[in-house]
Amino acid sequence: MVIDHWNGAAWSQVTAPPTGSSTSSLTAVSASSTSDAWAVGRSEPQRYSWSPLGMHWNGTAWSVSTSLASALSGQLGVGVADISPTDAYAIGGHLGSAHTGLVAQWNGSTWTQLTVPLPKNNNMNSDLDAISADSASDVWIVGTYLFEVNPSDYSEEDYSLHWNGNSWKIVPMPPNPGTNPNVGYALGAIKANSPTDVWAVGEQYNFTTYSSSTLIEHYNGTKWSIVPSPSPGTQGVLNDVTTSNASNNVWAVGDYTPTGSSVAQTLTLNWNGNTWNTVASPNGSTGSSALYAVATTPGAAIVQAVGITGVYQAYNPLAMQNG
Repeated sequence: MVIDHWNGAAWSQVTAPPTGSSTSSLTAVSASSTSDAWAVGRSEPQRYSWSPLGMHWNGTAWSVSTSLASALSGQLGVGVADISPTDAYAIGGHLGSAHTGLVAQWNGSTWTQLTVPLPKNNNMNSDLDAISADSASDVWIVGTYLFEVNPSDYSEEDYSLHWNGNSWKIVPMPPNPGTNPNVGYALGAIKANSPTDVWAVGEQYNFTTYSSSTLIEHYNGTKWSIVPSPSPGTQGVLNDVTTSNASNNVWAVGDYTPTGSSVAQTLTLNWNGNTWNTVASPNGSTGSSALYAVATTPGAAIVQAVGITGVYQAYNPLAMQNG
């Protein structure tokens, strides 16, 4: 496990605290200030026995949080939204045959598991995938759930949870639900800009053709709607989204496989306030390249994206910027 820090001029490696496991990884990070950041992921105390992992940065050093591991017990740390030193949310998921996903809140001293509503799907699997908050009263989570199309067919849909400062509720996302058991929808990232401007990105996939295409949805303060997005090739997916210059400059990143090829290429899309457009992006090698995260400071001219490049079992880090 490696933690790097940017000081405005260069990247440097920061000492990671011991986790008590030989195998640990971090999958998401969020910061409210230079002295308050949370990262979540997973550790493997015993072979094939995974546990959630949470770490906190206090401006000087990283430390492991035992209360987060307890609050998300039975799941993996998937996402985190750090609002202030006394208010943060984390989600767990992606583990077990009947997982439902978990939500925990930080109050400044400990993490506590919350009770949130689940989609009505006859107790079949549901999961949580990403979280974002633009204030203490505007927190969004996206996930997926299985539902029965007919007695012998099932499909997968996306759904969202919203915290308005008083209660959690499910906000339906289109199509809700669909009727084609061969088509599924999954959103892997979300960015809340304001109560009337939220973006979520992921993929729509077809189980019969083994193909996928980009999926982008937007919340306008009243409802979610699908926004058309470019999707080159036969395997298109978006893994993260960020916003610069408010609502008229949004970036989404992922990867796609050109038609007739098996080598993935980087994919970057930009929202100019009216449409999503493909922006050319480099690849790190002759092997596959994919982008998994993107970030910028609102109003900044530079957007940073990171991912991997190479061949199976020999991938290297990939970093790029626009601006």
